[in-house]
Amino acid sequence: MRLEPAVACHVCGDPLADANSAVCNTCGNPFHLRLRQDGEGRDCGDVWINEQFLSLEFACLTCLGRETAASAGEPPVGRGH
Repeated sequence: MRLEPAVACHVCGDPLADANSAVCNTCGNPFHLRLRQDGEGRDCGDVWINEQFLSLEFACLTCLGRETAASAGEPPVGRGH
């Protein structure tokens, strides 16, 4: 039996689970993202609705111009915030 290596968050480096992660649309790397607001865990990125294409966009804090979730100071809100 072969075990797959644990995938790590691109932003914080901690292991990811499918239930609490997403892939950044900009860099293509996985990151922590609570998929429900009432869920527990960290957010190392953000998701928002692209109003032009009516689709969800995902971005890690690195691509949003922030180093880590702790350094953000306020919750991230889309690109250019």
